[in-house]
Amino acid sequence: MLARVFAFLAFATLTHAGPPTIKAKTEEPVVEELMGGCSLKCSFDWHAEVLVPGAKPQLVRALDDDTALTAWTAADPAIGVGVKFRMVMPKKKADAAPEAPIYGLDLVNGCWKTEELWEKHARVKRARLHYNNKPFRDFTFADTRRWSRVEFPDIFLQPGDVLTFEILETYPGKGAGLAITELVLQGAH
Repeated sequence: MLARVFAFLAFATLTHAGPPTIKAKTEEPVVEELMGGCSLKCSFDWHAEVLVPGAKPQLVRALDDDTALTAWTAADPAIGVGVKFRMVMPKKKADAAPEAPIYGLDLVNGCWKTEELWEKHARVKRARLHYNNKPFRDFTFADTRRWSRVEFPDIFLQPGDVLTFEILETYPGKGAGLAITELVLQGAH
């Protein structure tokens, strides 16, 4: 009987543990003149929508616009945990690749433009990546203005696939809501 209880507890722990967690590496400084370069956009011209609890989805262009001078910023200081960024691969068409690997992502956390704005806005501390609505990996990020990089096992994206970056925890800002300067999906090559 005792063995059955332990087996049940072990199963319950595994089923509620969530996906594996990856700690992001703090990388090189963000340099505006060096923004851009090769990424998943070489294969899929994906677009992102922000899903804020209680609001309609909105298209977001600032997440991967190759500049550190723009950022997605929440209009409400209370907005942070629960925000989701849905990144949609285009459905099959002439310029869409049949499939492409994604193996990581790079993040410029907060509103990078000035030190004052960066300190003012909340920043991502912990997030979860969903692949086609299934939890894939959790990430933890340092509170830094440098690039943060996570690498994970390859996902071979198909046209129409969806990745969702969900905010689970934030570093508090000084009066302003969540901000993300860049979220670059690494893959394609």
